[in-house]
Amino acid sequence: MIRRFLFLILAFATLAPAHGQIAVALDIKRRLYLRYEPILATVRITNLSGRDLVLHDAGQPWFGFDVTGANSETLVPPRDLAYQVDPIEIKIGETIKRTVDLNQLYELGEFGVHRIKATIFVRPLNKLFASKPSVIDIAEGRTIWRQTVGVPDTLPNEGRNHSFKLIEFQSDKRYLYVRVEDEERGTIFGSYRIGHMIEGTQPEMQFDTSNNLYVLHLAGPKIYMLTNIGVNGDFLGQHIYDAPKSRPYLRRLVDGTIQIIGGKRRAENTAENNPGDAPQPKLSDRPPGLPAN
Repeated sequence: MIRRFLFLILAFATLAPAHGQIAVALDIKRRLYLRYEPILATVRITNLSGRDLVLHDAGQPWFGFDVTGANSETLVPPRDLAYQVDPIEIKIGETIKRTVDLNQLYELGEFGVHRIKATIFVRPLNKLFASKPSVIDIAEGRTIWRQTVGVPDTLPNEGRNHSFKLIEFQSDKRYLYVRVEDEERGTIFGSYRIGHMIEGTQPEMQFDTSNNLYVLHLAGPKIYMLTNIGVNGDFLGQHIYDAPKSRPYLRRLVDGTIQIIGGKRRAENTAENNPGDAPQPKLSDRPPGLPAN
């Protein structure tokens, strides 16, 4: 309660005239997100104060966000109220950039519209500076396939049952997602957008001996994507295959490994050719929320 009261005092302090200034800009690439997928927020901080500054925690983290709950004016609290952020120096006129996954810092599983502002508290100026708000909408897609498998004894979470879901999600295009979760515990290990999905097509799925999932789907004219997701939600790789003459398919070999038959694998990876579909950090990875480049 004391922390909340202090935060409100600092927030109201931003309404006072400021002699030194810090410009804060927030960039979130999309408006619509699937529930539990990473929401990457890029914050740019420009020092217009006329002097070098050191940004550091002082009763509250110097780097944070105001996140308003879906369809309400209630602020969503951080997952960790005591998280700390390393100090950083920002010189006169310098701009620094930090990108974080908001789903790592806040519980954003509620459907609906959220308003988000980046906040920078500058102890030398005793002021809190905020960006203009960004608006996101969190929704759920349509589950088109699901399978529950056991975690092998040789891996973390051994003996647990983890569920894989393939989810179709329509935003500007039709996208295919893979979600891995422990439904009994309510833990989401990963929720990945793995690429565009052509209307009227269905993906092909196979598990290897460690119950890692392979998904092959048509992502464009005669272009297929092969994605490998681990039983604990790790993103294990993705490759593009060109198939100008026939449709490739997956085959499980006698030793349990998965082989793709047909198509020619491109040398470059998916992230280089489809930046919007590059894998992002797992939701189950919940560090203290340090800003990262």
